[in-house]
Amino acid sequence: MGSYLLKRSATALLVLITLSVLVFSLVRWIPGDPVASFVDPNNPDPEQIAAIRHSLGLDRSWLAQYGSWISEAVRGDFGHSITQPYSVGEQIRSRLPVSVELGVLATLFGVLLGVPAGVASAVWRGRLPDLVFRIGSFAFLAIPAFVFGTFVLLVNSQTLRLRLIGYVPFSQDPLANLQRMVVPSLLLGLGLAALVCRYVRGTLLDTLGQDYIRTGRSKGASPARLVIRHALRNALIPVTTIVGVQLAALVGGTVVIENVFALPGMGNLLITAITTTDYPTIQASILVIGALYVAINLVVDLLYPLVDPRIRVVR
Repeated sequence: MGSYLLKRSATALLVLITLSVLVFSLVRWIPGDPVASFVDPNNPDPEQIAAIRHSLGLDRSWLAQYGSWISEAVRGDFGHSITQPYSVGEQIRSRLPVSVELGVLATLFGVLLGVPAGVASAVWRGRLPDLVFRIGSFAFLAIPAFVFGTFVLLVNSQTLRLRLIGYVPFSQDPLANLQRMVVPSLLLGLGLAALVCRYVRGTLLDTLGQDYIRTGRSKGASPARLVIRHALRNALIPVTTIVGVQLAALVGGTVVIENVFALPGMGNLLITAITTTDYPTIQASILVIGALYVAINLVVDLLYPLVDPRIRVVR
């Protein structure tokens, strides 16, 4: 495991370096110029523009700019926003917990809803519950979360009028925090629940056809014992990877749902930075999200042998 951890860490570092180069390069191909927000668009002064670009370091070569940025980023200093009066690092520290909380809650909802639905669909294969769960999983995979979010807000505005918009820090008021976060996280978790349901159903059906399950059934083991104590654990092995990958994806993929529910997370920050061509904020946001994605996948890989001991022999 020591050598495996070293190899995976080296691979993760290579991925992050590649990501930093791609982000730095692609950001500068985004249409627009951050300097435009500092000058009069009706009467731009070339000398003023050149002076601003020099003060921001944008007149240097890309290689020099990248070297300066990455050397500060590895020390945790992401610089200051070009278009807004704030430190990029402080913005990320304040907004990342919102996206992480949303992603974790969405993953919990996805697992708590998806696993029982997948088990029920496999156990009652070909019957009405199986048909209902399969149709529901296809629907939740096909319809984006922001569509459900818009519909929920529209209905709520005409009926219950609950406070679903905005964000309250957990440290300030835990109950109010959960009241604001439960709906967007649930809507975001429905897609994961549908995916988990399909994976659990497929792997559980395959596991229920194994010889050791037939042997247990012939010895008089109850169906519930066979499913829960024997088949389900093996069926959840591939689901572990799916949940880990989706958790990382949910943290970085909450852009639209955060804007629908006015949550001050990383997605909201990234959208604002892109619209204003704020190079430092875009670069830092994507790099942090990418690092979180890689870290979660590394943890999942390390936990995988605990779920399936056979992998230890292979590695």
